[in-house]
Amino acid sequence: IDSTVPGWRNIAHTGEIKYEIDRNGMKGIPDVFCDPLELGDVFTNIINNALDAMPDGGCISFGTWSSEDTVFVSISDTGKGMSEEVKRKIFDPFFTTRRPQRTGLGMSIAYSVMERHDGRIEVESELGKATTITLCIPANKGIKQQKLSSRPARGLMVKGLNILVVDDKKEICNILDKFFSDVGHTVKTVNNGTEAIELAKREDYDLVLCDLLMIDVTGYAIKALNDLDKVPKIGMLTDCDVNLTSAEKNALTVDFIINKPLKLLELANHVNALFNDI
Repeated sequence: IDSTVPGWRNIAHTGEIKYEIDRNGMKGIPDVFCDPLELGDVFTNIINNALDAMPDGGCISFGTWSSEDTVFVSISDTGKGMSEEVKRKIFDPFFTTRRPQRTGLGMSIAYSVMERHDGRIEVESELGKATTITLCIPANKGIKQQKLSSRPARGLMVKGLNILVVDDKKEICNILDKFFSDVGHTVKTVNNGTEAIELAKREDYDLVLCDLLMIDVTGYAIKALNDLDKVPKIGMLTDCDVNLTSAEKNALTVDFIINKPLKLLELANHVNALFNDI
């Protein structure tokens, strides 16, 4: 928590937001094996949400305690709270109540990080009342160290891929670009299928991630990539309300299909499975 303070202290001060850290609860808690940078990102994303929830000032409180096998970290704000609908959607990628200032990916990444650490996030909030978000992190049991240290950030185990991302929503392209670039992949993004097909004819790609439904061309046309000299692996991105029949899935001739809203850990698992022998 202390390591994140320089990144938001001035924002809190400008917004007349105080913060309190209960250090008494930190005494005697067991160690946890984690990626400190990833966990810092989780704290930062939750704190940013708390700051946004208090435009007229308020207070953020941090608490820490433990049980026999779990360490708990709570972040509470005195903001406007959340409706039941917002609580249901809070971990969906690209969901935000602060557009266009926020990408809407912060809490989704936080969820993925906690899931990768075998932890969880609990949310307590009511509209018009305070919000408390609690991180529940498994205490050190030895085996966790080996499990986490063997994985690069955000679950991607393969490196060095040449990736083409095709989606008519620029924000999705930007997020996937960052997601893969951060761990060493080369990423090209385009916002229409026609350009993607022409680009793939000129350049070799290991993986193409393509939206199923775009304005100029559907993902079904992207199956033409299978006729290239070097056939890339293809992942199709579909909206959650698009129900494909078995025949339609077979017609796509793709390597995997993943529903939106995207879960980054699920996407990483698909990519790992495709390239684990390379």
